[in-house]
Amino acid sequence: MRYALLVLGLALAATVATYVRYESLDPCDWMERDMARQSGLPRLVVRARIRAEFLLEGITEPSATECLSRWWEFRAEGASQEP
Repeated sequence: MRYALLVLGLALAATVATYVRYESLDPCDWMERDMARQSGLPRLVVRARIRAEFLLEGITEPSATECLSRWWEFRAEGASQEP
């Protein structure tokens, strides 16, 4: 029982922290904000770039899972480039 409460508490804390940072629980929005922050480009330009990349793969409406996967890849690339 304690283990379940601990896991539930950690999941809730992670959800709240994510919402506070991104003001959204949508992984497509997280990716857009992080890419805009890193590149210094306006969010509108970054949104168009992300949409174009998905369209090149034949994805017209990316799902949350596809955005989450792409966001993880983006974050991993950024982490590997930092000193």
